[in-house]
Amino acid sequence: MRGALLFIITLLLALILGILGLFLILNREVKEEREIHLSLRVEKGTSLKEVIEELWLKGIVKHPKLAYYWARYEKVQPKAGCYTLSGKMNLEEILKALETGRPCLKKFTIPPGSDVFLLDKLLSEEGICRKGEVVKLSQEESFLAELKIPSLNGFLFPDTYFINESSGCKKAIELAVEQFKKKVFPLYRDYSPLPKVKKALGKPSLLQIVTVASIVEKETSVPEERPLIAAVIYNRLARGMKLQCDPTVIYALKLEGKPIDRLTYKDLKVKSPYNTYYVKGLPPAPICNPSLSSIKAALYPADVEYIYFVANGRGGHVFSRSYNQHLKNVEKLRQWQRRNGL
Repeated sequence: MRGALLFIITLLLALILGILGLFLILNREVKEEREIHLSLRVEKGTSLKEVIEELWLKGIVKHPKLAYYWARYEKVQPKAGCYTLSGKMNLEEILKALETGRPCLKKFTIPPGSDVFLLDKLLSEEGICRKGEVVKLSQEESFLAELKIPSLNGFLFPDTYFINESSGCKKAIELAVEQFKKKVFPLYRDYSPLPKVKKALGKPSLLQIVTVASIVEKETSVPEERPLIAAVIYNRLARGMKLQCDPTVIYALKLEGKPIDRLTYKDLKVKSPYNTYYVKGLPPAPICNPSLSSIKAALYPADVEYIYFVANGRGGHVFSRSYNQHLKNVEKLRQWQRRNGL
């Protein structure tokens, strides 16, 4: 009898110690903070058990069965989504984060100087848009009216964006237009044109300012040159001169389905309202999406009287007031090109 009692006591002690051990293990599993760097995608319909197993495979959970039963007791319900967690967290905090249902995002970038043709290629490669969709939307007047903009070119702010992967191409464009309005509208709202701008365009519309900026963007990648390029554009407009800007010809050819790498004299004769060798004044709309730097240059051009510029062969340009000086600068460029086998 005494032996049986001792056995029962021993058994109870073992059971108590076992339960206590499990409690300590569970407490450590749930409450112990660990340094984590976790990227996890939870698909719709994924069970709690599958989530715990994934955390175990990633080395975050050490005792998956204990963690699973604890999570069930706590009524944890992971939601579909994409999660990126880092820093010191315990299992309880991790599982609570997995209940937030964070959307899965796609990243896309609108580069400065990009036009609808380039964006059509980039956004279709990223899976944001279907091939041809950006170009098609750029021609839909109802879509432009909905966005309250005259053109997609020029009004998509260059930046990097994140979009819910379930959203479509229109939403991506809306994001870029919203950013444009946020960044550029305040600059134009209280804008008083400088004498140079007023002489060329009177009270310019935002469309005209962005069109000037788009040409500036394509003419130079040197930030400090942008106000100078803008000044040349306004000076020529004020004198009734054709702008004769090569990027406008390149864009005109793109519109005709004839993208090129290098212009010829024949190309300069293309009959297009975008070809500033063919028509006087500005193109009817921007030829690209300019950077904020180029937009500011279009708003506030340099106070100079240059009406010509030509590349200097080193990434920048040489500016001049007279045609004779311009011809000399062109000849210097050609000599440099011959010396360098170009």
